[in-house]
Amino acid sequence: MTQLAEDTAFIDGVVASMRTVRANGIDIAYAVVGAGPTLVLTHGFAGPTAGWPAGMDELARRLTLLLYDVRGHGKTSSPEDPAAYSLPIFAQDLAALMDALAIETAHVGGVSMGGMITAQFAVDFPERLKSVLILDSTAGNDEGEGEASVWEAELRDVFGQMEHVARKYGMSELTDRQVRWRYENDPLWKIDPEAEAKARRRLSWMTQAGVAGAAKAICERPHLLSRLGSLTVPALVMAGEMDRFHPCARQAYEALPNARWVSVRRAGHAVNSYRPDVFVQVVASFVEDVETGRDIRGEFVID
Repeated sequence: MTQLAEDTAFIDGVVASMRTVRANGIDIAYAVVGAGPTLVLTHGFAGPTAGWPAGMDELARRLTLLLYDVRGHGKTSSPEDPAAYSLPIFAQDLAALMDALAIETAHVGGVSMGGMITAQFAVDFPERLKSVLILDSTAGNDEGEGEASVWEAELRDVFGQMEHVARKYGMSELTDRQVRWRYENDPLWKIDPEAEAKARRRLSWMTQAGVAGAAKAICERPHLLSRLGSLTVPALVMAGEMDRFHPCARQAYEALPNARWVSVRRAGHAVNSYRPDVFVQVVASFVEDVETGRDIRGEFVID
């Protein structure tokens, strides 16, 4: 496996140095850190590798982490063509990155948008999986009934507006509108005095084309719940109890035949931000259970 220079380190959850490789026609920035079984982790929207919260250093003590910037984010290429962005393309990028690093199989997971990419990767490239981890996310995009479908419809509306604003008005106006939306829709966001600064910093790591393209990909993502049933590898699905993705995550868990469900109390979107210690323990323990051949199935609520 390709390793980073010895001076690579985490500072408050941030990877200090990264490398770039040409894969699937773009330059993908990545970092490989830690020791143990390899876990590929895909970040959320506007949250590239530099934006992972505290706790990643502890996870890297238990696992080898492959972290990377998704197309349109951070130091990875941001094509101008809107057609260059979709969940299947994001999954192809990940497969090409693993090929470039000679990683045949790995534990593959992601948070929020990263969980959507993970679900797409899992159904498109099941042979590359040792396990799959869908964290604070959804594998659906339906217009049916129920809490999950209501939230998925809101996601399409929100990200459709984001794409429109980014293309028509630019990044400054988009950032201001997103901050206002988060204050109005995420009660836990209001109690974090650094939340607004963090949100503005994350969007500063993206280009106008990257924001619009990633938002378009989220709006148009395939509905994958029916395809999850074909996966036989061990799966972890986790969500914070106050995260609006919680019912969506529950749907994904119920669609998977060999899965562990973890609901985390006192956590919103996402567990790694609100309760990083729980995130590290749940993820590392799951991977270790898979590696040792334990039965991973079950439902758990963590206080």
